Amino acid sequence: MALSIQNNQYNNNYMKINQNRQHDNMQKLASGKRINAAKDDVAGAAISEKMLKKINEENAKIEGYQNRQSMINIADGMNQGVSDYLMDMYEQGVRSGNSLLSGDDRAAIRSYQESLKEGAQSLISNTKYNEMRVAGENAQASVPQNFDLDSINESMESLNEIRSKEGAESNALDHAINSSKEAAINTTAAMSRIADTEYGGAVSDLRTNQAIGAYQTSLQNMNMQNAAALMSNLV
Repeated sequence: MALSIQNNQYNNNYMKINQNRQHDNMQKLASGKRINAAKDDVAGAAISEKMLKKINEENAKIEGYQNRQSMINIADGMNQGVSDYLMDMYEQGVRSGNSLLSGDDRAAIRSYQESLKEGAQSLISNTKYNEMRVAGENAQASVPQNFDLDSINESMESLNEIRSKEGAESNALDHAINSSKEAAINTTAAMSRIADTEYGGAVSDLRTNQAIGAYQTSLQNMNMQNAAALMSNLV
């Protein structure tokens, strides 16, 4: 009888272990993760945490690059508007060179050029991204102080140089975004290989543990029946 009690105690302990294994297997299948706690794989959990940090870092970089690109796009739209003002200003300068124009005509052209200059300066001053002005000091300098053709032409060349630099920066940001995306994707794939559940193996383990659990229950019932029979014979 003592042996039967010892067998039942041993079987009960083993049943608890097997139940824990079944719980772990079901948790892996439900979550899709092989590592749901550090105890599942101490080294794997530590590596996964480092990889997750790397993924979050790359995603934060991408967000920053994209925000900068958005600011550049807004600045380019502003510069296009300023360029339109300068083109109109230059055209008026060419027109004012017509010897057949009267003094009043030239004064009207000059007044119109002044309004174009004010429009360009206002556009530069008031164009913002997230409450920040997108134009630098160079953009302000791209508006001519005088309306002679050489000054206007110089301003247009200065503005084109600004737009060229911003275009080059935007292209560089494209490369940086793609690089960070690739790093995040590759790191995610590597982390998946470490942390994610291999469903075929997890299902197989669950079925094995369920079969062991059924056998243990049957064995426990048999031991209990034997103990009952022994007690009956003793009585």
